[in-house]
Amino acid sequence: MNKVTMLAPGVRLNIIPSEKFKTVLMGVYIGRPLTEDEASLNALLSRVLDKATHKLKSPRELNQLLDDLYGSVLVSDVHKYGERQMTQVKLQMPGEDFVHAQGLLKEAVSLLNDVINHPRVIEDGFDPSIVEQEKRGLMAEIRMRIDDKASWAMGRCIETMCADEPYHIHELGTLEGLEAIDAKQLYTHYLEWITTSPIDVMVIGNFDADAMTDLFKDMFEIQSGDRLTIAREEVISHPSEVTRYSESHDMKQGRLALGYRMNVPYESPQYPAALLATVVLGYGGSSRLFKVVREREGLSYSVYARAEKFKSVMLVYAGVDFEKMDQAEALIIQEIESMKQGNITADELDIAKRTYISNLDSISDYPNSYINYLYSQFLTQGALDQAAYRKEIESLDLDAVVAAMQHFELDTIVQLVKEETHAI
Repeated sequence: MNKVTMLAPGVRLNIIPSEKFKTVLMGVYIGRPLTEDEASLNALLSRVLDKATHKLKSPRELNQLLDDLYGSVLVSDVHKYGERQMTQVKLQMPGEDFVHAQGLLKEAVSLLNDVINHPRVIEDGFDPSIVEQEKRGLMAEIRMRIDDKASWAMGRCIETMCADEPYHIHELGTLEGLEAIDAKQLYTHYLEWITTSPIDVMVIGNFDADAMTDLFKDMFEIQSGDRLTIAREEVISHPSEVTRYSESHDMKQGRLALGYRMNVPYESPQYPAALLATVVLGYGGSSRLFKVVREREGLSYSVYARAEKFKSVMLVYAGVDFEKMDQAEALIIQEIESMKQGNITADELDIAKRTYISNLDSISDYPNSYINYLYSQFLTQGALDQAAYRKEIESLDLDAVVAAMQHFELDTIVQLVKEETHAI
């Protein structure tokens, strides 16, 4: 039985006991509005936090303690949830009963508290050597983004489609933003971040819920401050015309990305049907795009569609020979329009439902995917009962899917082309 406790205004503890896992996973989700000014700061902060504390003054000392805690794993990173930039600090360890180590959970909560609330500080700043090392690593990661052409095309589509909206900002920030950050500036930002950010603590595993709640009440420190209320994203948009963008690269295969405004908020009763539509269209080898664009017409090497829950956009990607780019684009648009007119077979709908439900069921097999799913549900006030949600998906019919798709509107088309090819 899930247990939710408010530790303080804007700080929520979500306890999810489960006998399914032999591990305990603690996740702290700390949210900020996605902005140009903060994106690089938050990204770098997420990389610095899990490297040292006031007690454990180096990554080596921290890793030694994790080894002593039966091989516990500590990870800190940053993700984009719609127009929120979310720092996630997670600590996973064996359940006490499985390693016969009473007090392990207490040590784990103490470590997690130190990582978040008592980082290593030198002269009013983070450890400069750690900051510089993590800055170099993060900058290298940003530079490498361009090497994954599929991801790059999708990113360019988002940046173009949402150019005037916070959603265009990448969660890792920018090279220019990172270059300007020093250890003292980052620590100054941290002090505001820790006192004003809304925080969700998620704990999942085999443990006593009341005892775990008491541990966090007693040991997890809440820094005083007025917690931000992060505004809900604007998700309804009706483009007056389709925006086109082309970019040339030295590569052997073209990349095509189409951005659609779904215009179905996650709060809407139509959202499950809209998401099911994206599964029919472009998820897996049984999807419409795979069978028509790739297998029947041979126009792409890979093709798929994905939806972004928080922003209500759908992205369609295809890896295509350069000379077939326009043909593939036209066929993808044609198939989406055909589905909007109701041309979806009973077999397509049934396969998509089974795929959707199978993916939903598999989420709960792994602590990390399950805790992220539950956090997303908490954040969007969605249903936590997976059995009830499965029944809702099973009950969706053709009319519901077609009705949801009427809101879909093509917004942006991006082509990555050969360097000598003229822009579209």
